[in-house]
Amino acid sequence: MAKNSSRLDRRYWLLSANAGMASYLDAAILVSTGIALPLWTQSIGLSTWWTGAVSTMLTLAVAVGSFFGGRLSDIFGRVSVFNLDILFVVVGALMAAFAPNQTVLICALIICGLASGADLPTSLAVISERVPKDVQGRIVSSTELFWIGGIIVSQAIGLGVSGMGSDGIIVLFGFIALVALVTWLVRVASKSFKRVENDLYHENSAIQAKQPDQSASGAYPLSELVHKSRYLIPMLLLTFYYLMWNLPANTWGSFQTYYMVEIGGKSQAFATACGLIANILTLIATYCVFMKLADTKYRYTVLFFGVTCGIAAFVVSAFVGGQWLVFTICYFVFSATNCLHGESVYKIWSQQFFPSNARATATGFTYAIVRFFTALFGFVTPTIMAFSPTLLLWLLVLFLVLSLITALVTLKFIQAYRIPDPVLNQDNS
Repeated sequence: MAKNSSRLDRRYWLLSANAGMASYLDAAILVSTGIALPLWTQSIGLSTWWTGAVSTMLTLAVAVGSFFGGRLSDIFGRVSVFNLDILFVVVGALMAAFAPNQTVLICALIICGLASGADLPTSLAVISERVPKDVQGRIVSSTELFWIGGIIVSQAIGLGVSGMGSDGIIVLFGFIALVALVTWLVRVASKSFKRVENDLYHENSAIQAKQPDQSASGAYPLSELVHKSRYLIPMLLLTFYYLMWNLPANTWGSFQTYYMVEIGGKSQAFATACGLIANILTLIATYCVFMKLADTKYRYTVLFFGVTCGIAAFVVSAFVGGQWLVFTICYFVFSATNCLHGESVYKIWSQQFFPSNARATATGFTYAIVRFFTALFGFVTPTIMAFSPTLLLWLLVLFLVLSLITALVTLKFIQAYRIPDPVLNQDNS
């Protein structure tokens, strides 16, 4: 069987690489914004309040883009919507790179957020409707490599331009625009890539059409998703699970540099280097551990290990208070194990729980809600940091505990509804 093969069809990886650029761009935009916050504070005079507001507006834009982008892709086609989204990322990134004032900056980040948010659910649906079920765990979770890659590349660029002042912003967002432009050109101009997409779609569509709730044509009505318990329950579980994981992840993705520089008094170069090292560890763990085990009986073993390590890291950090060496080590531990649960598992579940013509809509719905509440928390995060770093750490402990509890409930749901799963329902996989 495919899932036992060490070598998969190279077309799956080609599809994953291109669709995974949505995850890369989303991460790059969020992290580059976090790196640029201290620079914008100096160049255009962002206050503490506006520092939180800028991050909040970006996250809210991602939320809105996720909801409407996912729905539009189910109605008008995943490929068409995805291609248009990428083009708008180019426009928004260029505006952010050369923003002369606060107004232009906010408009630029809103455009970036809307476009990258719409990409996320659409890209996962593009993959899942073209890849066989028994290898979807590996292929879908491989998009996490691009997410982490977006973080690492942005942090590496941030480290390289840490002494350039506001000119560093041009390099950070100019590179995002370049990557988005190349991705768009491949998608619209490469005949060989289009052929791969079409061939995989036709090869897999016949198999998916035989599965329950997969054969309907057209977009699955959103009203039925909300009013049908078979789909409403997993939507709620996925939303809360992803939210509780995303609050700590987004806090350090958006504010790790700001936290170390403004609260800890560390240098911009030190903070950016710490983030870079941590995410290299994350990349290694994702590829060497989670992707290898995503379609096996060990999927949830690594989930529980990852969330336990994250909880322990924040508990230790909270107890030691202002010991920055201890915090840095704990941050490394959290980052290296955070990929073993949360978004990696969420992406797989979001494709397992819904029919093919509803996945982008359902995923967009959950993304939107998660990003909305993440935006609200991001708005107050700098204030919480300034008031009490320890309080922030204990809040993150609480979020991860709730994430763990929700994961356990979700496993019960998978068993109860006999959803194909390599751990719980192997006979249906």
